[in-house]
Amino acid sequence: MIYNSPRGTYDYFGEDVKYINFIIDASKELFKLYKYSEIITPHFEYTEVFSRGIGENSEIVKKEMYTFLDKKGRSLTLRPEGTASVVRAVVERKLYSENLPLKLFYIGNMFRYEKPQKGRLREFKQIGIEAIGSESPAIDAEVIWILHDLFNNLGFKNLILNINSIGCSNCRKTYINLLEEYLKPHYENLCDDCKNRYGKNTLRVFDCKVQSCKDILNNAPKISDYLCGDCQNHLSEVFNLLNALDIKYIHNKNLVRGFDYYTRTIFEITSNDIDSAQNALGGGGRYDNLIEEFGGPKLSSIGFAIGLERTMILMKELGIDINEDEKNLVSVYLISMSEDYNSFVFKILKFLRKNKIICDNNFNIKNISKEIKNAKLNGYTHIIIIGEDEFKNNLITIKDLNNFTQTKIDWLNEKNKLLNLLKK
Repeated sequence: MIYNSPRGTYDYFGEDVKYINFIIDASKELFKLYKYSEIITPHFEYTEVFSRGIGENSEIVKKEMYTFLDKKGRSLTLRPEGTASVVRAVVERKLYSENLPLKLFYIGNMFRYEKPQKGRLREFKQIGIEAIGSESPAIDAEVIWILHDLFNNLGFKNLILNINSIGCSNCRKTYINLLEEYLKPHYENLCDDCKNRYGKNTLRVFDCKVQSCKDILNNAPKISDYLCGDCQNHLSEVFNLLNALDIKYIHNKNLVRGFDYYTRTIFEITSNDIDSAQNALGGGGRYDNLIEEFGGPKLSSIGFAIGLERTMILMKELGIDINEDEKNLVSVYLISMSEDYNSFVFKILKFLRKNKIICDNNFNIKNISKEIKNAKLNGYTHIIIIGEDEFKNNLITIKDLNNFTQTKIDWLNEKNKLLNLLKK
């Protein structure tokens, strides 16, 4: 019997692993520049961490969480996103101190029971940052700056930052009443999802992709036109700082984010090079009340998250090459013509690996022409051939596959000559 992987999961191998690791390494390198430290949280939490953090009425909590009872009947959930887990850890471990903001990043697998599609899986990898403990619009600007820098560093061009404010709890309450009044006469024409959102999480109607709902919302009041003075000043200063950084952005008055915990600044980054509804690369926003709701002190915070799978797919679509460095790396393929020579081959491999030279050997003996062809196909720069003459006389025949030069080396006395040939 052949077993298949569960729907919405994926096995990563070959080029995909290279892309995933490239994105992770680029992210870690960037976060280090901005003094963010890594935090690793469990893959599952008590269900209340997410229902309280994300919001009881959010679609993730209502429809998409993997929730189960443990052997003592406690409700646990595989994490569907990273922020709630980080906030729980910060409060439980009292990671906050006088030296704020606390700057953290995470990399890990998330789980959502949703319809699998391109770039969207039921188990997916996510990278995110959280800056905890500052009300300043400067930290908003820095977090958006990092998100913009990350995709620049990955090779994306023509990036577009969409930014909006959904206000504080005070001005948002007034606006939601206005929005519900506007939608009331259109209620019967809303899609079923938007009908369910109405009165519970009404702002989410702006997330709807159904054209009839989008048409209804064309003339709806915009939250950014009803911000209180403090929220308006906060957004204006974020814009001023992004202007100082020469980062282009669009004030998208229809932008909302799907989680209940967001306040004030929200943002999303897309690429104009991708002609698709799936061109969103990542996004996030400010959450000023969540840590207090989890039993911690009142600490304003902001963060973002990106999906690794979607980023990888879009990099491939745009032809972003991650193998430039590998093309310049020296690598050696040892071709042994008999298993009797394995001890000699292993001594050579040990020497090469000790000197940080990428190398491998032919565990399955084939004829020399097939082995050379295999070496070329796998991108090796050199081959070392060990035949009867080499084995009996402690010799190495090394061939440069780029310029086709061939050299014999005395293994016992000319090891440095071998390194010099490889490191030219």
